[in-house]
Amino acid sequence: MTGSNPPHGGPEYPGQGNPPNETVQWWSTPAAPEQPLTGTDPTVMGGRPGPVTGTDPTVLGAGFDAYHGGAPQQPYAQQPPPSVPSYPQQQFPPPYAQQPAYPQPPKKNNAPWIVGGVVGLVVVIGIVIGVIALTGGGGGGSKGPLGDKKGVDGNYSMANVSDACSLIDATVLRKWAPTPKDAPEHTERAPDSSFGGGNLTCRARYDGAGKYGTDGSDIDLEADFQSKYSDPQFNSWKNYDTKTTGSGRTSGDIAGIGSQAYYAAYQQNYSSFVTLDYTCAALDSNVSVKVELRIQAEGSIDSADVGTTCKEQLKKALAGLHK
Repeated sequence: MTGSNPPHGGPEYPGQGNPPNETVQWWSTPAAPEQPLTGTDPTVMGGRPGPVTGTDPTVLGAGFDAYHGGAPQQPYAQQPPPSVPSYPQQQFPPPYAQQPAYPQPPKKNNAPWIVGGVVGLVVVIGIVIGVIALTGGGGGGSKGPLGDKKGVDGNYSMANVSDACSLIDATVLRKWAPTPKDAPEHTERAPDSSFGGGNLTCRARYDGAGKYGTDGSDIDLEADFQSKYSDPQFNSWKNYDTKTTGSGRTSGDIAGIGSQAYYAAYQQNYSSFVTLDYTCAALDSNVSVKVELRIQAEGSIDSADVGTTCKEQLKKALAGLHK
């Protein structure tokens, strides 16, 4: 845009041989020869004559001189980062407020319960003793919750019996075996002075009969007196002896002996011998008496004869214990 125009001759329009007029521009028109150029540079915004300096942003090429030896452009001073106000760190509460620790419950003291239990036990024992005194000390024969005074003080006693075997006749065993095997065995347990009771037993055995001397016979006696705090022994005997059933077993009641009586028999037949167990027992007043016969023979055994012998010995024992 600022280059030289082609020569046209003359001072205004130079031609060949005339040096170009550096001051003449295509856009200037001199007022007279050798006068300075006037006019407005169309390349300059604002129409002001050059040279153009400064930094007017409306002037084309403004600031160009800064790149041609002008004063170096000062770099912008680095701006410090804006200060950020310092806020105190916010404290956030925990998600759940800490629960206060509950105190441990005090240990239970069991001493009052123990003392109360002991006192209660003493009271119960006292009541029981009082009931015993009332039921046992009365003169009547009524039966209290702990026993029957009249049953203990019945019609039978063992006070005059020193040998239980004297209550029966053991020699009846000779019907089946001739020789006593050993001396009869007997026991006597006296009744308690407060609770009653008492017991007598006797056992005798004979053998030596038969072809091989193997026949034998035994007799057992037992007498039990009533206690304040137990049922008559007769009940358990009968329950055991008569409830068992099977081949060779028979049982039933016996009339005319005591208030109650029963028998139970069990016979077994083997190839070379026969055995018979016969039991009879009676309950009367305050005593239970039982007699057992066990017979073994090479031949047959007359069970009726054995039964009769058993009942006779039962009656004999009751008579010996009666007051």
